[in-house]
Amino acid sequence: MSKFQVILLVVFGVFILVAVAMFALYRGSSARAVTITIWGDVSSIDFNAMMADPTILGDQNTTIRYVEKSATTLEADFTEALARGEGPDLILLGADQLWKNKAKLLPIPYASISERDFKATFIEEGELFLDPSGIYALPLSIDPLVLYYNRDLLSAAGIAKPMAYWDEIFQAATNLSKRDAAGNLVSSIMALGEARNIPHAKEILSALFLQAGTPITSLSGDRLVSVLGNNFNLPISPGESALNFYTQFSNPTKAFYSWNRSLLDAQTNFTSGDSAYYLGFASERANLKSKNPTLNFGVALIPQSRVSGKVITYGKLKGVAISRATPAPAAAVTVATKLVSQNASRVFSEVRGLPPPRRDLLLERPTDAVLSVFYDAALQSRGWLDPDTFATRGIFGEAVESVTSGRARVGEAVGKASRDIETLIK
Repeated sequence: MSKFQVILLVVFGVFILVAVAMFALYRGSSARAVTITIWGDVSSIDFNAMMADPTILGDQNTTIRYVEKSATTLEADFTEALARGEGPDLILLGADQLWKNKAKLLPIPYASISERDFKATFIEEGELFLDPSGIYALPLSIDPLVLYYNRDLLSAAGIAKPMAYWDEIFQAATNLSKRDAAGNLVSSIMALGEARNIPHAKEILSALFLQAGTPITSLSGDRLVSVLGNNFNLPISPGESALNFYTQFSNPTKAFYSWNRSLLDAQTNFTSGDSAYYLGFASERANLKSKNPTLNFGVALIPQSRVSGKVITYGKLKGVAISRATPAPAAAVTVATKLVSQNASRVFSEVRGLPPPRRDLLLERPTDAVLSVFYDAALQSRGWLDPDTFATRGIFGEAVESVTSGRARVGEAVGKASRDIETLIK
């Protein structure tokens, strides 16, 4: 290479470096500042604690504004805001709220985040957010249903470890559910069989339905249908088997009778020391401690069916969704992906005392015994596309009470519940 050519290359190199520097300065000076507003029912304290981590959002041109909403009014406020041409850029929604609000959301195309990458990153329940048209939300948090147990009551009954399978409950109930001379329950193995004084009755039934083999609802093309009453080529429909199992614990003629609607609510009965087990969410751990600091309780995975071969619990999954009303969809997607990034997910799970919904973080096994159970439960979590969370709670409750009151047989109750869900969808 000649001396002239070397000089020419150096000159061109300098020109290129100057051009790149000028382009970078031009882009930086012309970048438009944007504010992304997020609505959710997560407490502002928890959300802001996550956002305080400087590594989560490094873009100085983007400002995050979080607005805490009541869980009971979030969806209605969102609908009303969109009708006025207003509303947030992002909204935190549960997987059970997705279907009802789907038309108000903007899907993230698979060209931005592939379906394969999504499934490799997040727990299986997160796939409820997937649709042929794209990704309707990115998993932010998971709150799985777990089994709390009174260690003292189990030890007194000679039970060395909490039950792992549902069929173990029948024998255990004869020792842990006790009646007085008048036949009134004075202690219970677990709150099962009713709806009014079991706040999580719908979620417990959902877990039992899913374990038995029915997804409750299913997509047929782009249409949601109820499959709760389907037999799935079985002699008895999974829905009927699950409801029959659940309701028999409120039957006073059964040897394992353990619950009735005159008792205190399920959580209070447990913290009072009058229930051996309590089916509750991971997020309730702190509340259980505060209600009775001296209660000696442990945490385990919820019991499973011995015959189904499925290991499933119900999980309350929350995701970050993009509002159709956002004037800055690209910036909204960028912020959403930052909120569910590895570091943000780690910080958010630590702040809330819950397992993360990311698979890579679930591989980092915690040393804390309780968190270890929560991590396993997160991987086992499932849910279903619910057409209306409030209405289906009433449908499930009516199915239970129609059986326990003798107004309907189990198969009739399941059939009616399935038809009522189908009516909601339509």
